[in-house]
Amino acid sequence: MAAPIVTVTMTADAASFVRGGGRDVDTAKLALAPAPAAGQSLRLVDERGDELGLAVADPENQRLRLLATPADGLPIGGALLGWRVDRALGLRRSLGLVGDDATYRLIHGAGDGLPGFSADVLGAVGVVHVYATALVPLGRQLAEAVRGFARLGGVVIKVRARGGAATVPQETIGEVAERVVARETGVPFEIHPLGGLNVGLFTDMREHRRGLARFVAGRRVLNLFSYTGALSVACARAGAAAVTSVDTSPGVQSWAQGNFRLSGLDPDDRRWQFPAGDAVRFLARAIRDRERWDVVLIDPPTFSTARGAPWTLDRDYPALIAQACAVLPAGGFLWLAANTHELGSLIRLAQRGFRQGERTGVVLEQGGLPPDYPTVPAQLRDRYLQVCLFHAT
Repeated sequence: MAAPIVTVTMTADAASFVRGGGRDVDTAKLALAPAPAAGQSLRLVDERGDELGLAVADPENQRLRLLATPADGLPIGGALLGWRVDRALGLRRSLGLVGDDATYRLIHGAGDGLPGFSADVLGAVGVVHVYATALVPLGRQLAEAVRGFARLGGVVIKVRARGGAATVPQETIGEVAERVVARETGVPFEIHPLGGLNVGLFTDMREHRRGLARFVAGRRVLNLFSYTGALSVACARAGAAAVTSVDTSPGVQSWAQGNFRLSGLDPDDRRWQFPAGDAVRFLARAIRDRERWDVVLIDPPTFSTARGAPWTLDRDYPALIAQACAVLPAGGFLWLAANTHELGSLIRLAQRGFRQGERTGVVLEQGGLPPDYPTVPAQLRDRYLQVCLFHAT
């Protein structure tokens, strides 16, 4: 028997947020008593008793996840989830992203009316991310809908704990191989859907990988934090004279070399180098040896302890940019990425780095999330990605 739906009265500010398109209601500002249980179905109303929508309680993230509005005319369940997936797939199809072995984001949280969830299509498999344990039952229904509407062989459900976790709870629906090959705008990449949280390709970087072709042809490229080499492959395919990919893990370096092979690029070719090591130490040695690259790409983690000490963007990124400036000749290109929602913050970090490196540069372009990552204007923090291209002087 289904649990009863509890009615919760929103404050005036929370009601205004929901009417403005907000989907992730912050419970820290509501002072709910008693607090709803994790996974509890809720009917949200304003102070006059007018219905705002149906939500699920997510105390793990201090959120009420609004999944249905009165205009939807559906309760929270399989029919609603299926309708959301069908509509989201139609949008991606209109963007030219859907196709055999294609890679794209199919569901992006509140922007697709499904706060607390995301889903990527990676060739013949899907990966559904569920952002709280209480949402897993709905996540299973969502995975079934993704599998059916996108015509996939199988889907992996991964639970993303708040603050990160050493292990990622996951389960599968249908057939999912340990390794599959999927294509991004025709370029093949090896995907490990049953691996950890990251499966080998970040779909939010697709448009930026394509954009590298405008300025890397004939130039020597250094790619720091290269992971599985997707940016490096894009540069090599675009005619870069040489590409050096630096990552701490020998395992992902082997993975990157495999991605080169998939594109018909021999990783043993001396033009393609895959040193395993820490980016800061690599740059320190390169500065000492007076090595130079025409283009430096930096896409660091937001937070990491891989070096044995915590890395954070705000504190450590400017010093890394200053080091990168030391291996860039005048007229070189510095391409920076960061997972940060604050508009302009990456440019400010770069400005600090240029100042520390006693260099200057101009912004050539600035970008963010691609169109298959829709966000609602009421939740500006959901636009987490910033990418900037600088011309160093």
